[in-house]
Amino acid sequence: MNKIKILDLPKASKILITGHVNPDGDALGSGLALKIVLDNLKYDSVISYDFSNKISPEFKYLPIDKIAKKEELQDKYDISFVFDCGDPKRLGTLSELVIKSNSIYVIDHHLDLKFGTHAEVDPSAASTTQVLFRMFRNEKIKVDSEIANCLLTGLITDTGRFQYSNTNEEVFEIASELVSLGANLVEITESIYGSVPHNALKLQADIIKRIEIDEKNKLSYSYVLQDDYKKHNTSPEDTDFLIDTVRLPSETNVALLLKEQEDGSYKGSLRSRGKIDVQLVASSFGGGGHKAAAGFSSNQNRVEILDKINHEIRSQG
Repeated sequence: MNKIKILDLPKASKILITGHVNPDGDALGSGLALKIVLDNLKYDSVISYDFSNKISPEFKYLPIDKIAKKEELQDKYDISFVFDCGDPKRLGTLSELVIKSNSIYVIDHHLDLKFGTHAEVDPSAASTTQVLFRMFRNEKIKVDSEIANCLLTGLITDTGRFQYSNTNEEVFEIASELVSLGANLVEITESIYGSVPHNALKLQADIIKRIEIDEKNKLSYSYVLQDDYKKHNTSPEDTDFLIDTVRLPSETNVALLLKEQEDGSYKGSLRSRGKIDVQLVASSFGGGGHKAAAGFSSNQNRVEILDKINHEIRSQG
């Protein structure tokens, strides 16, 4: 597969930038960082994602206004940049549009690459923004404070505030360099981790009461129902922090939070302290992520999901 050179992109190209459905900080941060770079280089580009919910308010400090709605997109693009996603199925409603592109450039840090004409993939990287920053540095592309903020967002979220096992010396070196370039570490961490709506905290109390621990598989588990959002007058995008609550029990290695969707299906968030690869667990549901943090969707009920996850944990010994 061909390597990616940003400065070698044809100037006349129409470019789409996207990532996996319901993008996290890494998919958003990497996509927005490239969007700013391409704008500075006078390329014709647009950025868009498939959101089933609203963009989480924790990312309000990012240049979210640059993200286009689906109805604003063209019928075809010359080049599609895909971030943090190695499977076109995980692009949601934008999958068909990406596949129609003449060239597909995938930038990622996951092993499961299933499409693309060009790629920059490093499974040893902690985040996609780490891979992208290396590319910017190698091509001597200027990184201003806004770009640095986007890149640091992905690095912070995919390392769990530098707490996950994927945090190494290079992660700290890059984080330090991004701060020196103007990234606002305090703003990022305060927005994502230090501030949640009062009603979401009331919901958190219910989630804590529901936590169950499977001592044999060292799994901590809880769930959120649609009725919980109504009861506490809150919304799914206000509750991304809850998985970090579920992973707190010291007796466990893996945490699972299931969120009921409007159609009765569930979205699952998984976290690992390092021994269990939760990306492998999520992939059994068609989901993805990395060793320390992953997610998936399922039409099964909670009991069936829990049984399957316990089976996947046991299979890793």
